[in-house]
Amino acid sequence: MNEIHLKDIDLNLLIALDTLLSVEEVGTAAARMGVTQSAMSHALRRLRQQFGDPLLVKGKGRMVKTAKAEALAKPLRRALLELQHALVVDATFAPKTSSRRMTIATNDYGDLILLPELIRLISRQAPGVGVRVAHFDPETSFAPIEAGEIELAICHPLEQASGIHQQVLFEDDFCCAVRRDHPLIGDVIDLPAYLALSHLAIAPRGLPRDPIERALTRLGEKRRITLCLPNLNTAPMIVATSDLILTAPRRCILAWQNVIPIRQLEAPFDVPPFAMAMIWHERFQRDPAHRWLREKLRGFCESR
Repeated sequence: MNEIHLKDIDLNLLIALDTLLSVEEVGTAAARMGVTQSAMSHALRRLRQQFGDPLLVKGKGRMVKTAKAEALAKPLRRALLELQHALVVDATFAPKTSSRRMTIATNDYGDLILLPELIRLISRQAPGVGVRVAHFDPETSFAPIEAGEIELAICHPLEQASGIHQQVLFEDDFCCAVRRDHPLIGDVIDLPAYLALSHLAIAPRGLPRDPIERALTRLGEKRRITLCLPNLNTAPMIVATSDLILTAPRRCILAWQNVIPIRQLEAPFDVPPFAMAMIWHERFQRDPAHRWLREKLRGFCESR
C-alpha cells in the first residue's frame, strides 16, 4: 500500500473515522455528527479507499473494527483531542450557550455522592453541555487520563505523577447501617454486638482497600461476612430487607436512608477517614471549560 501523507487526508474524514470507530455503527455515527446516514456511508467508503482497509466489518449483530482500525483508534483520538484543546486553550467559555462534551470518571462512591449534584448544576448553568461518565482504576493505569480520554477523574488522592494535577475535595468517614426495624439492634451498638452479627461487605472502586478489615485487625478482631459485593449499587436494598449490618462511607448511608428504610449507627471502633479528590492532566489545566467545571465542583463540595 502507498504511504499515506497527512496533507492528502481531509480532517473531516478523520473526525468521521474517530466517530465511526467509537460507536462501530454507521447510523449512530451519522446522528452523532449531525449528518445523514448516506453521507456517513460515503465517508466510510472514502476512508476505506484512503487506508486500503475495510476498517469496519460485519460481526455478529454489529460492526467490528479490523486490526488496522484497532491500531488507529487510540492514536487518532489522542491527536484530535490535542488539536481540539489547542484550539480552545485561549477561548472563552460561555456556560449558557456552550455545547461542549466532557468525559468524567468516577468510582461507585462518586456516582452516588457527587454526580447527582453535578448534573443538577450543569443542567441549570450550562444546559447545552453534555457529560459522559466513565470508570477507571487509577491504581491500574493513568493511560486514560494521560491520553485525554478522561478529562476529570474523581477518586482517592494519588501519589504524585508526572503531568497530573489533583485537588482534595472533602473527607468522609465510616458508620454502620441496619434495616429500620432490625430486631437485634437499638440506637447504639457495641463491639461484641457488632461482631456477633452477619455482615454485608463492599469494596467500592477508588477507595482504600479493606479499611474495615484493617481497623478490626488492629483490634485483633474479625467480622463474619455473609455477603460480599463488588460495588455499592445494591447494598442498601439488601440491608433494608435482611438482618445484615453494613459498614460503609457515612455520606452514602445518609443519602440512602432518605429513600430506603435503613438507619444509621455509629461504628463501635475507629476507622480512619478517607479523602476524595479530583485529578486532571496538564493538557486541561488552562482549558476555560475545564476550569469552570473544576471551580463548580470544588464550590459545591466546600458547601456540603
